[in-house]
Amino acid sequence: MSAKRLALLLLLAGCEDALDQRLALVTEPRVLAVVSDPAEAKPGASVTFSALVASPQGPLAEPPAWALCTAPKPPTEDNAVATGCLADQVVELGSGAQTMTTIPMDACMLFGPDVPPGGFRPRDPDATGGFYQPVRATTAEAGVAFGFTRITCNLAGAPGDVAHDYQTMYVANANPVLHPIALAQAAPDTDVMLTASWEAPESYLYYDPTSQTLVTRREAMRVSWFATAGTLPVDATAVGEDDPATSVSTTWHTPATPGPVWLWVVLRDSRGGLATQGISVAIGP
Repeated sequence: MSAKRLALLLLLAGCEDALDQRLALVTEPRVLAVVSDPAEAKPGASVTFSALVASPQGPLAEPPAWALCTAPKPPTEDNAVATGCLADQVVELGSGAQTMTTIPMDACMLFGPDVPPGGFRPRDPDATGGFYQPVRATTAEAGVAFGFTRITCNLAGAPGDVAHDYQTMYVANANPVLHPIALAQAAPDTDVMLTASWEAPESYLYYDPTSQTLVTRREAMRVSWFATAGTLPVDATAVGEDDPATSVSTTWHTPATPGPVWLWVVLRDSRGGLATQGISVAIGP
């Protein structure tokens, strides 16, 4: 899979609830998630990145090489990140299981609503009104993947009083809290119900450009399921912002052959926050 295609899939996985990626079975090393802590930050604030890297044998211990993207995406490009983010328009952050860095002071200009240099137009917000700073994670086995930290920017194109209220009242996104799934052993060739549950989603301020007012919305949630063996009927399960549910379930059909299997659950909220869990399951009689 090309780096561009992978970057696009990672962004869509967090934003498009209806997308079925058909990627639930982990048949080769790949990055399942890049987590930013905190999930949202102002320019000049510190964030810590970590990656969930999986393989058919379980988690990969190889630490990624990290780089912060500095290339704004031209409107003519359809990928999640600019081509320069796949090349040398980055700030290298070194290698490690985690890396800490500072969101650049010009992030809202390069990736947000402020007018960027070089003839680029400001970025369009996502469906929740958000903008994102890309970070690149590269491993020898899993290749290149991208994560996205939501950046807190001033509200553009709004009446002055509305922009002021937004600036003083908006609460930055926090990563969701995923409750542990207890599953240590399962019988071969059988159906096992998997249930992912989480704390109540956050509410947030959203600027409605049609009415030019601030409205309160609740985050939508999406759970992606992964396994090294067996079958899953869906790759992801979505909960819309109008749905009060705080859990979803799917049925994992276990492999017929005894042995260790890994499961991973990735919970994403619609503002870009993530939570992950890895589960080692012994398949046996």
